Amino acid sequence: MIKPMLATLTFGLCIALTACGGTKTVVKNDDNCGKQLTDLQNALNSGAMSQSEYDRARQAAIERCNHT
Repeated sequence: MIKPMLATLTFGLCIALTACGGTKTVVKNDDNCGKQLTDLQNALNSGAMSQSEYDRARQAAIERCNHT
């Protein structure tokens, strides 16, 4: 009686832990695409980010906008 209950408990625990291990990141984005690009340009112009950081962030923003 203990072995089947233990096996069921172990199986349930494994299933529960598997659900916790997701790697998908969900980003909620309320700003529109134009505002994101403007904010990036402002950050570049103010010196808050380098040109290479700007280029990467701009490309990522454009990709997000195209998939929305």
